[in-house]
Amino acid sequence: MKEDKPFNTPFSSLKGLKLFGKKKPESKPQKTQGEKHQIEQQGTEDECFLFSDAMEGVKPLPNDRVANEPVNQESIASQMLKKAKMQDLQVIDALKDLVSGKNRFDFTCTGEYLEGHVISMDPRVLKQLKLGELTVQAHIDLHGYVKEEAKIALMNFIHNCHALGYRTLLVIHGRGLKSDAGPVLKENVVRWLTTGTLSHLVLALCSARPCDGGTGALYVLLKKRPMKSKWKRPL
Repeated sequence: MKEDKPFNTPFSSLKGLKLFGKKKPESKPQKTQGEKHQIEQQGTEDECFLFSDAMEGVKPLPNDRVANEPVNQESIASQMLKKAKMQDLQVIDALKDLVSGKNRFDFTCTGEYLEGHVISMDPRVLKQLKLGELTVQAHIDLHGYVKEEAKIALMNFIHNCHALGYRTLLVIHGRGLKSDAGPVLKENVVRWLTTGTLSHLVLALCSARPCDGGTGALYVLLKKRPMKSKWKRPL
């Protein structure tokens, strides 16, 4: 009796086919310790060359580290005393002006809006300042400053702007509506600008237009910086 062959035998042609596995990679000869050291040294030399090539023409920055202790403690102490005396003189000058009625500024306040100017101020220039017709050349934002920090920042700002010849400034102090004590910073900014050393540099100030901060900011007009003489003094 004949055996029945299966109807579909797709793999019958593969009978007797031998499969060969992948050849194992030949093991590379191990490098000696001296060869490894030579390769590492060569790599280090290449890195040094690449770094020196990349840094060509680069100048080092000056040392900006702060010394742990002052070099001359006596000079530091004298500077602190000098600063304290200057602050005392500013307070005394302000009190003298209040007592004698010799305040150089004429103030007008309407609600949150305020304006002030020296008595000899040309009203036409003040009108230009109020309307924003004078281009703002620099500004400072005192939001987030505490009282003493705000005073130092404002004084440095005014002195620097005057030294650079800037006339029209914008000082942003905020309205102080969220403070329980009211607009303390605003009142102090006006007092600092119109008393003490800064009062000799300020001609006028007024609340800014809404686009520049409204009553939370001030336009400040400074005096012209005195021109230096072109003539040199004889030696």
